[in-house]
Amino acid sequence: MTVKSLAIIGTGIMGMGIAQIAAQAGIQVLLFDAKAGAAEQGRQSLETTLKKLTAKGKFTDEQLHSILANLTVINELPLIAEADLVIEAIIENLEIKQQLFGQLESIVAADTILATNTSSLSVTAIASDCEHPERVIGFHFFNPVALMKIVEVIPGISTQSSAVD
Repeated sequence: MTVKSLAIIGTGIMGMGIAQIAAQAGIQVLLFDAKAGAAEQGRQSLETTLKKLTAKGKFTDEQLHSILANLTVINELPLIAEADLVIEAIIENLEIKQQLFGQLESIVAADTILATNTSSLSVTAIASDCEHPERVIGFHFFNPVALMKIVEVIPGISTQSSAVD
């Protein structure tokens, strides 16, 4: 599977770090946060960081514009419907994550991979109420995401190998 579009749910430090590396890789990234204005604030903060890195010679102006063009703030969760991959980076609360994954399943295509960035909760538990737990997986990025070149891929009991791949 080739990921062309990615939705990030939760635009705090981890969500925006994931968004940065995905946008740098040429992936179209949709940014959503349940808190009004948080996704736009996260995007603006990332833009400031990227401009500083450009000033230091880490990116060209052309690369900066390309990265920023890959970031889109959305204010309604149903707008993630066409995403190839959804990564959740919200509060570490099992019930809230389970509710979110239930919502996500009702929006995205049946083959969309749903990932959690949890570092402490069971992927199997998060997927337990899902109709399609086989597509739920853990992608545990490390902070700061842009500097830590590692991500743990954590399958749940029901996760299909295609999601792991």
